Amino acid sequence: MIETAYRKILVPTDGSENTSAATNYAIDMARQIKAEITALSVVDITNYATIPGEPDNESPLYQSSEDAVQRVIEAASALDINANGMIINGIPSRDIVEASQEYDIIVMGTTGRTGMTHLILGSVASKVVRSSRSPVIVVRAGSTSSFKCEKMLIATDGGDSSIRSVRHGLSLAKAFGASVTALCVSDDIRMTVESKLGESRLANAAVNDVIAEGRKLDLKVEPKIISGSPAEVIVEASDEYDILVMGTHGRKGLAHFRLGSVAEAVIRTAKCPVMTVSSSTTQHQLK
Repeated sequence: MIETAYRKILVPTDGSENTSAATNYAIDMARQIKAEITALSVVDITNYATIPGEPDNESPLYQSSEDAVQRVIEAASALDINANGMIINGIPSRDIVEASQEYDIIVMGTTGRTGMTHLILGSVASKVVRSSRSPVIVVRAGSTSSFKCEKMLIATDGGDSSIRSVRHGLSLAKAFGASVTALCVSDDIRMTVESKLGESRLANAAVNDVIAEGRKLDLKVEPKIISGSPAEVIVEASDEYDILVMGTHGRKGLAHFRLGSVAEAVIRTAKCPVMTVSSSTTQHQLK
């Protein structure tokens, strides 16, 4: 068994093909690290704004959610993974974040069932990434459905959110013996020479921080600094890796590298799974 800090995985689902990659990824991850899974489906009460009361157990949306949760439980149980489920009448992004407080990590997709607005994971995933205190792994539809961690890319700008994402990423890399590359993108194309020098110093400091953290775990980290548009550079670079790790809020001093908006752009287009960690993520998870 591979030991990690992630013992309890929350898997939001609506049962659509678009979320199946994330569900299968979460199940495979749980199998490899011997974690337990909770499948969560949120029936969006805003769909019932013109109807008195909340959806009951016989409503089509509730039944769809129940079926989605049951399929995850059955798939996980078939692999001897401890699995259970929850169905909540509420607001998807809010209730996923609230539920996640009892879990070590969230694994979710980026798009949901287009005909069922109770869990459209495109906007939901973005809101969860911004607000969750737990790390979030986002798996795009059509992406891999198998958990793999042999080559890891950590995008960093040295801010508080980046530091926490670095520690989570390195901890996972250590557990799986993954190679690690630290990437900082310097968006300095329109800067003066003096500003570029300052940007370069910050970028070097950011990747050196990752190298220093890696040494604590006896991990060698390859540094990489690239000039360009952060989201585009990160997405292109991530094509060569099994998983991308990044923070959700950037350092104010590193011009243009605002990981909040960058992270959202990246999770929409990156081919590999993306783990995001916010500055509010608790560190006790890694102890």
